[in-house]
Amino acid sequence: MDNSSYSIITNSPAETAKFGRDLAQFLEVPALILLKGELGTGKTLIIKAAAAASGYQGNVTSPTFNLIQEYSGEQEIIHMDLYRLDRTEELLEIGFEDYLTREALIFIEWPELALPLLPADFLFINIEKISAQKRKITVYAEGKRSSLLIERLNQKC
Repeated sequence: MDNSSYSIITNSPAETAKFGRDLAQFLEVPALILLKGELGTGKTLIIKAAAAASGYQGNVTSPTFNLIQEYSGEQEIIHMDLYRLDRTEELLEIGFEDYLTREALIFIEWPELALPLLPADFLFINIEKISAQKRKITVYAEGKRSSLLIERLNQKC
């Protein structure tokens, strides 16, 4: 495996959550993490686990209808769900670019619409459903900081 990606197979929701906790130990603010996968593959589960491991003690839910949830813990966490948006212009209307400048861990579910607006450094997590419980999670890095994170994942996990 090269250092530009990291892959893991999880066999249960508990193992998928463990991946989220493991990921959080390598994240440094600011960080931008994009999550792609079909409905029910574990995107929010990973974010919930990463938020808890990052010091947030409250409930984390998918902001499908709100679009954006903000959580305060040891660091600020911004959780976006862009599933309901149809146009990039809608992102501009909600101040998307302002969120990207914040000193926070920023998690974005359904990020495809946002790709043209993203900075040069981010993690992209693709989640594939293999069976009812089994997932293949692949993490790709774009940019120097995120590539270093992938190197750490490959060394430690």
